[in-house]
Amino acid sequence: MRISNNLLGAIISCVFFALFSWIAILLISSRFFDTFSYIFFVFIRDQGLFSFLTNAILFCGALIALGFLIVASWYKKLDVWLYTFALGMCVGCVYIVAFCASTEIKPQELTDLLLIESSIDHRSMIESLWDYKLRIILSLIVYVFFIFMPLIFAILHLVPNTKTYTGWLLDITQPSFNTIVIALFACAFQPFYFKQNAYDYIDLALFAAGIILFFVVLVRQKHTLNFYGYSNLAILIFGVVLVAFCSNILASSDQYFSVRYTLYAFVFIVWCVECMYNYITYDEE
Repeated sequence: MRISNNLLGAIISCVFFALFSWIAILLISSRFFDTFSYIFFVFIRDQGLFSFLTNAILFCGALIALGFLIVASWYKKLDVWLYTFALGMCVGCVYIVAFCASTEIKPQELTDLLLIESSIDHRSMIESLWDYKLRIILSLIVYVFFIFMPLIFAILHLVPNTKTYTGWLLDITQPSFNTIVIALFACAFQPFYFKQNAYDYIDLALFAAGIILFFVVLVRQKHTLNFYGYSNLAILIFGVVLVAFCSNILASSDQYFSVRYTLYAFVFIVWCVECMYNYITYDEE
């Protein structure tokens, strides 16, 4: 598991702390203050704050990918696979932002966000899986590529052979400690009780498995953590405890996933930025 001991790691940690702080303020306000009991639901509605944050993160990712193409082309010969990846990331992020911005969505009332009798999940498992197909696919990608694979590789001490092209590519694209922590926090953002369907229980089980693997690796590599590593670890622990206390808030509306979409976008962009940074600075390490 790669530990980011550089300026990029510090910047990512600061942005993660800012994003976490805002989410924590909304949850605490909705959970413990009657005056602000609906403030969380105000921001998770369609075209709300978290939809804007997701688009903003993706747009920043497109700008970063464009900058990488320019800098890498000037700095050294650009690898064809990374060039294709960066170009695809730039175009893909712009397309998603443009698509979301051009989609007209009917304004939602707060009562529409709450799980009233007509919206409580009475569907079959197949219907639920189909309705939640986007979040299921994205969650599986995050679990497999940003949590389970890097952690299992670390536990089994599987190190890529950097003398080969495939090994070199795996080495610079492996998720860092920061990326794994952010991915775990994103997957932790779910109601720990008041589950509505089988998918929710599977989601919780996968998160629990990821946390166990994470702490197994952490016990072995804790001596390599720096200040920002411990800070992100503290944020993750506090975040899991906070989500557990506020599960009744999250269970009141399945649109809490707007926050997870924002965090998923952040995980992806952080990973992409670290891959680009690793490529540019690889010869210096």
